[in-house]
Amino acid sequence: MARPIGDWTTRPKILITNDDGIESRGLLALKQAMDLLGDTTVVAPDTNQSAVGHQKTLMRPLRVRERTLGDGSLGYSVDGSPTDAVSLAFLGYFRHGFDLVASGINYGANLGDDITYSGTVSAAMEAVINGCPAFAMSQEYYEHPDFTLAGQAALIVGRNILEHGLSRGELINVNVPAVEPDECEGFEVTRLGKRVYQDQLIERVDPRGIPYFWIGGPPPSGLAVPGTDFHAVIHRRIAITPIHLDLTGRRLLKRLRTWSFALTPAAEAAGEAPATAPPRPEQTEAVTLEEKAGEELSRERR
Repeated sequence: MARPIGDWTTRPKILITNDDGIESRGLLALKQAMDLLGDTTVVAPDTNQSAVGHQKTLMRPLRVRERTLGDGSLGYSVDGSPTDAVSLAFLGYFRHGFDLVASGINYGANLGDDITYSGTVSAAMEAVINGCPAFAMSQEYYEHPDFTLAGQAALIVGRNILEHGLSRGELINVNVPAVEPDECEGFEVTRLGKRVYQDQLIERVDPRGIPYFWIGGPPPSGLAVPGTDFHAVIHRRIAITPIHLDLTGRRLLKRLRTWSFALTPAAEAAGEAPATAPPRPEQTEAVTLEEKAGEELSRERR
């Protein structure tokens, strides 16, 4: 239940995860920031799981290992996806619940359409599905990765969520510009922008003459429209973007209700007038022969 941090009778229990893997420096930076806010538990994929989306492992068992993090504290790795890591936590692996889930700090922004691919954001979504408030934290690619600013932002965002709460189905996506803390222009609440992908199919041939493929190409860009996460990050501001799990297209919903979805024969569905199909020639011929045979039999009986 949301309330001022000073009113919590026990320290909040905070789950930390990511998609870059258990050995990520961003994960450790997020954990250390959240240590100032509550009691943290770290569980993350054992390898890099970038761009796996909301993948959940159902066709094989999952294995969990205890790991020692960079600061000497205990963490857990899972041989699965970020969603798997969060699922294990909420299905009882740790034998207690959580008050907040923090996912990140991702090395690379998750702006606009990126959230549909992002394992970082999907881990936060999985927490929300399990009834726990959550946020995803990502930072632009940086030549010399320093997560100081992102850690400070995570602490501020986490505190606000614990104190004010989120409604059912809501989470927060946070993107931090690749600048020094003293160069940041503060926070901006934004909407999702539009990512422009430039993917290319790259074909290669292996030594045995068998073709294989990479999905590559130039780095994606984005439309820096004012009010969007892209615009905020480009202007050295930390983008705070509310996300909701309800993906219903409200305007299209109204239009769809004016369409005809009645189950009709294919011809009518295509707009053609219904017609009665003529009998097949073999059927007509068979009927004629049968009638003639009947007439002959009738004459013989007279």
